[in-house]
Amino acid sequence: MLEQKALQTAPDDYRFVVMGDSRSNDAIFIKALRRAAGFRPLFILHGGDYSTEGGEEETANFLSLLERNAPGTPVFVVPGNHENPDVFEKEIGPPRFAFSMPRLGLKVIALDNSQKVLAPVDLDYLKKELASAPGATFVAMHIPPETKRWRGHTFTRGAAELERIVAAGPAVQGLFFAHSHLYDADVFGGVPAFISGGAGAPLVWFSRYGERVNHIIVVHVQKGRASYQMVQLK
Repeated sequence: MLEQKALQTAPDDYRFVVMGDSRSNDAIFIKALRRAAGFRPLFILHGGDYSTEGGEEETANFLSLLERNAPGTPVFVVPGNHENPDVFEKEIGPPRFAFSMPRLGLKVIALDNSQKVLAPVDLDYLKKELASAPGATFVAMHIPPETKRWRGHTFTRGAAELERIVAAGPAVQGLFFAHSHLYDADVFGGVPAFISGGAGAPLVWFSRYGERVNHIIVVHVQKGRASYQMVQLK
């Protein structure tokens, strides 16, 4: 489906949508999907926690919501800490993956840090995929790294190596995380980095950073350069 859509997409002007943490509130998730579909995105990237316990019933409901509310739009899902790994791999896909569209100069690399660790296997996978990365490359995982701005609800094991790899990879234009139920933007390894956890899960009661809003992020790539728009769900 993605390959077919890519053939119909202008290589110097396209969009994709990022969202995360859609568990617990189907009404908001439906609103997020319909709002996303309105931008006619090349694909949707979901940052994980589509479920509360990750069972087969919840997963089937998630897939049904996708089919009914974003028909014809490819959706790629990063595993979250609420997912059941066995069900995820059976019904959704592999815990780490990459896909590229050479005609568009686009690549997305997804890693699994759902256990609050970015393990050597994921770091090695990232380095391998970045070795053949085109100019518009994006990296996604569920839990954000601890930074001077982002403290709490973050991961530290593997974060320093991630920052080093990203800083050394000139093709990386954006990093996407979820897990915290809010929206925020920062810079990590010299690259724009975003937390998008507002697609349905209960919003945070309090945070020293970010905005407590239900939202999606629209990524607009023009002539190989990305810009980012947070779109609040109303």
